[in-house]
Amino acid sequence: MTEFVRASRLYDVEAGERVRWDWSGQQPVAESEARVQRAVAESHYEG
Repeated sequence: MTEFVRASRLYDVEAGERVRWDWSGQQPVAESEARVQRAVAESHYEG
């Protein structure tokens, strides 16, 4: 990912809710990256 995306824009359209982010750092990196990439793709698709 090469551009900055505000955390408030990370939204799971299918689930109808914000992407849950593990601020404690305990979530596997691959899972975190996949969630962010999906949310960013959706935000670009919408707007």
